[in-house]
Amino acid sequence: MSDDRPTLPREEIEWIRRTRRHPRPTQPDFLVLRRLLQYVSAALRRLDGGGAGLEVLDVFCGTRPYEDLMPAGSRVTGYDIDDRYGSADVTGDEFLPFDDAAFDLIFFAEGFHYSPDPVEAAAELLRIARPGGHMIVTLPLVWPYHRDHLEHRFTAPELAGVFERAGWEGVETAEIGGHAVSWALLSGRIMHSVEEYARAHSRLAWRARLLFGAAYLAINVIAGIADRFERRFWHPEPHVLPADMILTARKR
Repeated sequence: MSDDRPTLPREEIEWIRRTRRHPRPTQPDFLVLRRLLQYVSAALRRLDGGGAGLEVLDVFCGTRPYEDLMPAGSRVTGYDIDDRYGSADVTGDEFLPFDDAAFDLIFFAEGFHYSPDPVEAAAELLRIARPGGHMIVTLPLVWPYHRDHLEHRFTAPELAGVFERAGWEGVETAEIGGHAVSWALLSGRIMHSVEEYARAHSRLAWRARLLFGAAYLAINVIAGIADRFERRFWHPEPHVLPADMILTARKR
């Protein structure tokens, strides 16, 4: 549901955009954001704008951190429940207030799990896609949830089934990250909670920032080495623990 939250300060908006588009090793969520960026970039490179670009809808667009990755010449419409990030072109309570067959590409990053009825939401996404249009969805698996908000956690086969039942074709899913990336994400979240407490109760907040930045770097270096080992030598399938996942599909 939309609300009347004011637009965030420009500096904070730019910081949020930068940490998602250009994550640094001193961030607690560096590894998962870097892997997510790699998968999103690869999915977008497979699309052809035909020289004239695509009509793109960015659902729950936030700060629109991936807009520069869209096919050249694309026209991107940002939709969100409010304009607290100062980036939305369309806002409101209604889910997808757009005409039928309006977009060549629908990009839905880290928000589909909020849908009360996932199959109905996937069908609405299909409605506004043009024939031959594409869908890219990413969503978290290992991530804190708000007890007062409805959220879903999907396995990759379950997510694929949702979009297939809604009528999408060519549905493909991929897990993003494994045990090592998930460990880094959870460890970073715990460390970040400690950092927030330390900075709130210390007169030397700048020292806390440096200290915890070094801690995040150490976590990411260790997890990065473990992740390379996991991908090359250790394949724990069929039991997997991805931090995030991505789905691509097309309309007939």
